[in-house]
Amino acid sequence: CPFHNEKTPSFIVSPERAIWKCFGCGKGGSAIDFVMESERVDFVEALETLAEKAGVKLERRLADTPESKLKEKILTANHLASEYYQYLLTKHAIGEKARVYLKTRGVTDKTMKTFSLGYSPNSWDGLLKYLKKKGYDENILTQAGLIVASNRGGYDRFRGRVMFTLKDHRGNVVGFSGRLLDPDAKEAKYINTSETLVYSKSNVLYGLDVTKAEIQKEDEAIVMEGEFDVISSFQAGVGNVVAIKGSALTEGHVNLLRRFADRLVLALDSDIAGDAAARRGIEIADRAGLDLRVATMSTGKDPDDAARENPGLFKKALKAAEPIYDYFIASAIARYDAKDSFGKRKISDELLPVITKIDNPIVQGHYVKNLAATLGVSEDAVGDGMRKFARTQSVGRKEHSSGEKEESGKVRGREENLELYVLAILLQGKTVELFEELQETIAIADFTVSAIRQIFEHIGSYLKKNRIFLIKDFADQLPHELTSTLDEAFLWDIADLAGDGERLSKEWTKALIALLRSNLKRRMGELSKEINKGNDVSTQLRALTQKLKTLDNPR
Repeated sequence: CPFHNEKTPSFIVSPERAIWKCFGCGKGGSAIDFVMESERVDFVEALETLAEKAGVKLERRLADTPESKLKEKILTANHLASEYYQYLLTKHAIGEKARVYLKTRGVTDKTMKTFSLGYSPNSWDGLLKYLKKKGYDENILTQAGLIVASNRGGYDRFRGRVMFTLKDHRGNVVGFSGRLLDPDAKEAKYINTSETLVYSKSNVLYGLDVTKAEIQKEDEAIVMEGEFDVISSFQAGVGNVVAIKGSALTEGHVNLLRRFADRLVLALDSDIAGDAAARRGIEIADRAGLDLRVATMSTGKDPDDAARENPGLFKKALKAAEPIYDYFIASAIARYDAKDSFGKRKISDELLPVITKIDNPIVQGHYVKNLAATLGVSEDAVGDGMRKFARTQSVGRKEHSSGEKEESGKVRGREENLELYVLAILLQGKTVELFEELQETIAIADFTVSAIRQIFEHIGSYLKKNRIFLIKDFADQLPHELTSTLDEAFLWDIADLAGDGERLSKEWTKALIALLRSNLKRRMGELSKEINKGNDVSTQLRALTQKLKTLDNPR
């Protein structure tokens, strides 16, 4: 059985009924259930994987939307670009310089193929001409991030670079990272695909498509910073590795990795203790219940160099990874004098926020005791410091959530918060489809928060001119005074709904109904006041009352 350790076989497959069952661990089901369990994917992804293997074309309503069609075109263009780059690297004379460079980095021919490495020629439009012959116009290629548009015609974004193909966990080519070969060039050493419909660096982990089986087997993912870190580690026999862009984990990364493993080992190039973005990512991983550790290379080098120079020592460093909060304490002590009063202050200022945010109370208590012993103070003193920090955070959150006032000066109430929540789901979900549904349910003019109402109006105007919704493009066009509300909605934490279309749809419907009900009650209250003033609005009131009854008692 692939799902639990056993000494005697207990996994049975029935080809006739197309079912499987393990009588050791109790798991069983259909082929779809098997893929969901083994690949750590949802139902739709499992269905798509099996359909692809069986040569069956899935027909879905979503595939008919302009956005879905554009995504498919971008993915296909990216796939062809990856094949083009790899051919030039491995089969063409023009890729000789890149092949030599990769050989000096210890990259084997097999690894070049495994990770779909390639080479982009130092020409203006080599890829553009190739893809045009395949039937792709410049507009699609520009939206894919492969071509840069200009008044004189588009040109290749990647030129004269070793190409790293970026894939999602299912193996779809979503983008590229290119490393410059010419050391004297004035361009950036690395350039990456910009955010597109199919690529978001916050949701992509380099190498996961290759290493996910090993990660699942080890129940551990080793997180690194660069593509070469992953490649050298993989060649050294460490197969459960992935890379992120930079040192910060995102909710997208955490939600993806928790499908495959319960432990994350950070083997990063930089000291993350003082990196605010990295610490936010660690808080996300902690809240997700992951066992987070840090591996420090004994040679002081990055994982790429360490893996190539001494694979044995490299593996020992990974096995010796220490719990993240032990690492934080050790890092602070290394930088400040714990015996000096000023050093104690610097250490406590750095560590109290970290320990306060530990989600598990038992783990938190352990580190309160540890920090108290380190600083030579009582646990009560550490506890007082944590409570003081928590109070400042509470005040900050309260000001953030209630400090935005309408022109009337009233603090946001339940209906206003519902409006913001509806905007959050709309921005983070299928914006085009959800906006159409919103318009059929609630009039934009009925939104009470001016900033939210204006954002919806701008979304309506934007979608009249654009068939797809790109948040960065939309935000760039939005008046400056509305961006803080947009950001608040876009960053609203609905990570538990991300990737689950069915749950997101249900939550959207639930939020819309709740907002509509609140909206109706408010308007009925306003009409009641008009009646008290002697104004005849009884017909309108009856209509709203009937609508509310229908909403509360649907047939």
